[in-house]
Amino acid sequence: MKKLITLLIAVVFTACNNTPANFDSSEWGGVISPSDERNDKLNQFIDAYASNDLQSVKDMFSEDTVIQVNDDTMTVQQMFDGFSAGHDFYDGIDNIDRRVNTMFYNNGSIYTNYWYTWVGTNKQTGEDLSIKGHAYFQWKGGKIIETYNAFDPTEYAKVFSWVEE
Repeated sequence: MKKLITLLIAVVFTACNNTPANFDSSEWGGVISPSDERNDKLNQFIDAYASNDLQSVKDMFSEDTVIQVNDDTMTVQQMFDGFSAGHDFYDGIDNIDRRVNTMFYNNGSIYTNYWYTWVGTNKQTGEDLSIKGHAYFQWKGGKIIETYNAFDPTEYAKVFSWVEE
């Protein structure tokens, strides 16, 4: 009987421990969510980009959001203008194969990580283009306060050479 009671107590204590065995309790450890509301907001932003309606999601960003696209720093409006300008040169712009997850770090920071494949059709040549990229979005008080977007712009930027001619 003692063994049974000891076993039951051990099972109860083990069952109550909801922390995964590989949980990282360090400052930059934490938990990841594929279903957080920020994921939905980010997908709204990406959909607004694809439909060239970025002004509809401007309220997601703080007034002083730090934005970098491939190490170029810009304001929210400059990012919107640059992203919208792509629609002058490409049809069918979209981000497909989206992977969106929000990370809640133990230090209180919240970041949404975003992997994607950018697609579009060059309006001059009719060629389809596909580029993989990654971005992160840092949140505070329900707003995006920092973002970084990284992709190889080599093929994308070739379209601008015919504009300068």
